[in-house]
Amino acid sequence: MIGYIQGKVLDTDGKKAIVLTEGGVGHEINYGYFLETNTTVGLFIHHHISENDQSLWGFNSLEDKKMFEFLKTVNKVGSSKAYPLITMVGTEGVIQAIMFDQPNVLSQAQGIGKKMAEQIILSLKDKIDKFQASNMATETDNSKLNIDTVETPQMGAKSVDKNIMNDVLMALDSLGYNDKEITHLVRKQMQQGLVSSEEIIKGVLREL
Repeated sequence: MIGYIQGKVLDTDGKKAIVLTEGGVGHEINYGYFLETNTTVGLFIHHHISENDQSLWGFNSLEDKKMFEFLKTVNKVGSSKAYPLITMVGTEGVIQAIMFDQPNVLSQAQGIGKKMAEQIILSLKDKIDKFQASNMATETDNSKLNIDTVETPQMGAKSVDKNIMNDVLMALDSLGYNDKEITHLVRKQMQQGLVSSEEIIKGVLREL
């Protein structure tokens, strides 16, 4: 099973990335962000294996990978439904939505309707505290390790400034865009490192 890949980015389109390792193997990875080609990247990987298929899903942090696998424990939530929850809502956003019973937050992710969002919350609400405790323990253990890692452009950019986000949403609302339709796009732009309201708005409009 593959758990981590490091190598040179050969191609990227915001949905998939091809990463060439030093061993000469090019891995095609499901990856919901843009990367700069010809740069070195390190991604945590969920290696999905089924009877008829294999696929790799890339994450900027071990926490995101674990949340993805946590979401997949819910009935009828496969990789294609769990992944947008990570890239569009974010691990912290998912945790808060589950803890505070906010299905409308989860339904911002592509492919997640209200019923599915409610099912996720119902299935994981009693388990979320244990997930967080386990995650904190893992982070503490990892802090003791001396591992030479390669940062991706999005690693360490999980936090979102709510004030900036609200300003951007208000500006887009004045242009006639509904919050529910564009919140995930705003979050995506911010998680990719954009901090200027003007830059974020331009990035969102390019994707619409």
